Amino acid sequence: MGVVGHVIGGAAFGLAARFWQLGILKKPMLSNPVGHLASTVFFAGTGYYWWQGTVYMKGVLEEQEHKMRLRRDAQMLIENASLDKALNRSSSE
Repeated sequence: MGVVGHVIGGAAFGLAARFWQLGILKKPMLSNPVGHLASTVFFAGTGYYWWQGTVYMKGVLEEQEHKMRLRRDAQMLIENASLDKALNRSSSE
């Protein structure tokens, strides 16, 4: 899901949370529209920062995966070289 989906999802969640809050308080759903706006904007911003965190963590995970692959490749080269050495010693004896 892209940035727009995260922002719209956050805004929808904020509006739903505001309606739920007013329902618990048994107030009219359209009372104090500034509260609706504030809740929607706050959760839309939260959705945006959630998206940024997701993108950042994907980059970190890709970097870690790349490092692990390099380490595995180096380890395989070392193991293959030591295996070749051991085989050459035993065949020459």
